[in-house]
Amino acid sequence: MATCKVDVERRDYFRVDVALPVAYWREADHVQTKLNLTPVNISGSGMRFVSERPLTVGDTVSLRIGLPSGIVPAQAKVVRVQGKAKEGSSVSMQFTAIGSHDQERLLEYMFAA
Repeated sequence: MATCKVDVERRDYFRVDVALPVAYWREADHVQTKLNLTPVNISGSGMRFVSERPLTVGDTVSLRIGLPSGIVPAQAKVVRVQGKAKEGSSVSMQFTAIGSHDQERLLEYMFAA
């Protein structure tokens, strides 16, 4: 009997593609960048968006995510960078610090979207 290996990607939360205002900065340099209604792919555990600022895997980033219910502050670690920095890079981040109430607001927004 033949066997096959099935590669199943498991995620803690579902993801949605939405446009949100986001402010972010590397903890190392504190230079804030604001994105006005930028397309993001977001979940309860992280997000991905195109960054014009060069970020590298392992960077710690502070975030302010704009929701209709208010700002969600979070910290994240950059886990993947794809593309060229000159044109913008697709940056994937995993949340490392987000308040449980803020995470609930984020999840409620995602369910509504």
